[in-house]
Amino acid sequence: MARRPEFAAERPPAYAAKTLEGTLRTLRARQNAQGGFGLWTASVQADEFASVYAVHLMLEARELDVPGASVPNDLLQRGVEYLQQVASSNPADLNAARSRAYATYLLTRIGIITTPLVASLRESLDAKHAATWKLDATAAFLAASYQLLKQERPAAELITPLVQQLEKGGVDFRYADYNDPTIRDAQMLYLLARHFPARLKSLKPTTLQRFVTPLGQGRYNTLSSAWSILAIDAMARQWGSEALGKLSAMQVDAQGKAVALKLPANLLPRAAFDAGTVRLKLGNESALTTWYAVTQSGFDRVPPANELKSGLEVLREYTGADGKPATHVKIGDELTVKLSLRAMALDGKDPGSAHVGAVALTDLLPGGFEPVLQRDANGAASTVNGPALAFADVREDRVVIYASAGNAVQTYSYRIRATNAGER
Repeated sequence: MARRPEFAAERPPAYAAKTLEGTLRTLRARQNAQGGFGLWTASVQADEFASVYAVHLMLEARELDVPGASVPNDLLQRGVEYLQQVASSNPADLNAARSRAYATYLLTRIGIITTPLVASLRESLDAKHAATWKLDATAAFLAASYQLLKQERPAAELITPLVQQLEKGGVDFRYADYNDPTIRDAQMLYLLARHFPARLKSLKPTTLQRFVTPLGQGRYNTLSSAWSILAIDAMARQWGSEALGKLSAMQVDAQGKAVALKLPANLLPRAAFDAGTVRLKLGNESALTTWYAVTQSGFDRVPPANELKSGLEVLREYTGADGKPATHVKIGDELTVKLSLRAMALDGKDPGSAHVGAVALTDLLPGGFEPVLQRDANGAASTVNGPALAFADVREDRVVIYASAGNAVQTYSYRIRATNAGER
């Protein structure tokens, strides 16, 4: 994003470096002795996909050479050593094989000869997943590895059916194991832009329109968003020189007077037009297909009259030592915070099928309170208690609960202590 100021013009130039440095500090805190990364802490059992993805981040950052930030050599080297462990291990299923293909691709990209790893993984895939793996992202990563190894024939054999699938589309949206159709398509576009530019340029414009349709419908997550940015930036690097300076726009008022709008010299030019404009005339002198969007910002003049429901229901209550709702406390008193969460079925669907995965529930502490650290029978910290709890991040002013929500009510609790006087 540091190379694309048109996407975030309101951020200062140093924002990207500051964000990257903070991310690298987090990665260092979560890297274990083997070089892998835990989702929440430096766990002995690293998350394979997240670890491979973290190394990919570091390789991209080093390649782009973000001003004001640098990737520590030891952090990256230990991550690469972990990739070698992942790539050489025997995958238990197709999801694990996808992570191994991803790791193998990154190792190939940094110059390691991975021919034995590619051959071993392909043999395992042909034996266990012959009917499915060649239309999975696993095949895309192996195709890119073949291309980097100068083995164009097997690369072409793998990439051709994937391109046909990309152009055809029509796969239902479903997220599981760091994978869904948008993530897979974004990975394909990214790899095409980097390693198969001729095939990228031969794609029909409708392919890109189909790719962004789920994004416009709100069917995206943090991973598909990140991969989409990687893909679009990689495509922009391939096509950018053909599009710069080739766009124009004019505003036309009710009297037919046309005034040219000044467009900045970048790949996503933005320009404001006058309120009295009734038409916009857009020009494109390049051979590339161009898209446009008109954005109106502001606040609703009439606020919603009813509660907003987006598939989740949350209720919070404060109770005292007697278990009853608290109305007032004294300094030093402790309260129990209870957060009740459940998923709700929408659009007339069966209530029993309601489910929302990967929920981040952020609860701000009331002013004048601090969280109380508790411990279980084994002496381990257990500040937050509740079902299906993946992780709880307790901060000085809030508690963030990571969990999945089902149709049954799930209640999470933690304690807070009054530290100073105040008025409600």
